[in-house]
Amino acid sequence: MKKVFTFVILMMGLSILSVSAQTEVKAVIVTSSNETLEGTIKDQMQKKGNIVFISSAGAKKLFAPSDITGFTINGVKYVSYANDFYKEVSTGSKAGLFIRVTDNSGKTIYNGAEPVVLATAEGKAGDYYLQIKSDGKFNLVSKKNFTEVMSALCADCLAIQSGLKSGQLTYTQIDKLVEQYNSCL
Repeated sequence: MKKVFTFVILMMGLSILSVSAQTEVKAVIVTSSNETLEGTIKDQMQKKGNIVFISSAGAKKLFAPSDITGFTINGVKYVSYANDFYKEVSTGSKAGLFIRVTDNSGKTIYNGAEPVVLATAEGKAGDYYLQIKSDGKFNLVSKKNFTEVMSALCADCLAIQSGLKSGQLTYTQIDKLVEQYNSCL
């Protein structure tokens, strides 16, 4: 019985260590004041909706999406929009495709002693968003609204319009559709 108890305690300790162990990766952050910072990031986006940045001097600072315009980890770019982080999937001269990686909707933060509930864009983590460069807005694209949203946002490209109408362009090809839209004349 004593061995079983010791084994259970040991396993609980190891599981706590594995949960608390987070990897730090080299990153570049661009703050909302357009300052570029180099260092490492402790990724806690999915769990807490923010990141911990560690400068090259060793100073730690917590960044929420509202504190920065974006950051890059291992060549992958993330942007901040409406209190959430979005991973860049594809970008070009006309549009960018992003996938939401956090869901800070309804979280409470404090402005001094005053609690503030965060409002974010519609949708949830894992959803795709299309940003047309001319307006800068992130537009939710789901399986349900795919044809309607893409037809409206890509109205200036006849190849996209015919591909959507014929059913040749579907939600599963969204990244290819955005690439095609960016090369459309």
